Amino acid sequence: MFRLVLIAGVSTWLAGCALLPPNHAGGISTSISPDDYGERLCRHLDLEDYSACMSEVLEYFDRPRPNEEPGDRSTAGPFAVMMNGEVYIGDYRTTLLNARFDVTNGRNDCRGSYNAFQFSNDAIFDVYCSDGRSGWADIILDHDGRNGIGQIALDDGTKGDIVFGYTALGRAEPYPYRP
Repeated sequence: MFRLVLIAGVSTWLAGCALLPPNHAGGISTSISPDDYGERLCRHLDLEDYSACMSEVLEYFDRPRPNEEPGDRSTAGPFAVMMNGEVYIGDYRTTLLNARFDVTNGRNDCRGSYNAFQFSNDAIFDVYCSDGRSGWADIILDHDGRNGIGQIALDDGTKGDIVFGYTALGRAEPYPYRP
């Protein structure tokens, strides 16, 4: 009995000391609407460009289209990060127990990785950029498991939005939502 109480107490103490990113979305999967994708893809634009971008995103989701995901890329796809008004484009790759992404804006590269062996119930990625900044990325998968949204926060206070997957981005290059 003492052993059970000790384990419960230590577990509670450790859980209270866990560091979660601010505004952590939590969880692994949810239903993501075209509006959710659009908000993240367009938020970095000026107001007059935002509405045109949102219209374009919503039209993209309404248009019938063939499956844009190549069969040999079911565990990889396009990845976009919007930070400080700039768009970083790249890709993600996953395996059964880990995932990583690499993005660039042409001058700076950022990469993030997640490893399930670290016993995280959520997909919190450690992020490192070539300009020396680091931080975390918190992503949530759409129910299909190949697309999703998220947020990124770096140690200098920079925050941004993430969108990934063929359904959400089509082929990310060239990135279509620029002023």
